[in-house]
Amino acid sequence: MARTRSEQAVWRREQLLNAALTVFADKGVDGATVKDVAQAAGVTPGLLYRYFDSKEAMVETLLSERGFLPRLRELRAEPNDPRPATEVLTELLESFDRLLVDHAELMALFFSAGQARAPLAALVSEGHRLIGGFLAERVDAGELRAHDTATAARTLFATVAVNRRLGTPIDIAALVGLLFPGEG
Repeated sequence: MARTRSEQAVWRREQLLNAALTVFADKGVDGATVKDVAQAAGVTPGLLYRYFDSKEAMVETLLSERGFLPRLRELRAEPNDPRPATEVLTELLESFDRLLVDHAELMALFFSAGQARAPLAALVSEGHRLIGGFLAERVDAGELRAHDTATAARTLFATVAVNRRLGTPIDIAALVGLLFPGEG
């Protein structure tokens, strides 16, 4: 059965992203070249450039589409979640931790982004802003005590990510409980 052009373009783009993720996880972002990615995908570098402007664009696409931001955006799209904030945060951080385990190559990409630091910083900043906004809403609603929501968001994500990177998973419910004792 023949594919339409748009279906083939979507398939090819995913193929290129899969190859990029494999190459970046193996060689690191700084150590990989566009030629390496093209070779792994079985295409020419010219074809790869039809889909992505640069290696950094591939990194940004991988992290924004396959990383944790889509789940965080869903959370923000449902600002009236009736569950306690601590329950939502625990579930969210457990999902983040599972993503890090299930997609170890994304974690390797994240920690090896090197020259792609600007797009990576923007993605991380958006994640912190989304969680900080969620926390601020819950503070405004009187559910959580007043606190520096930006620092709390950074602390939550960094603690989970670093512990996973070090191979020392943590009790996420206990982490949330440390930051927000008796709340939720």
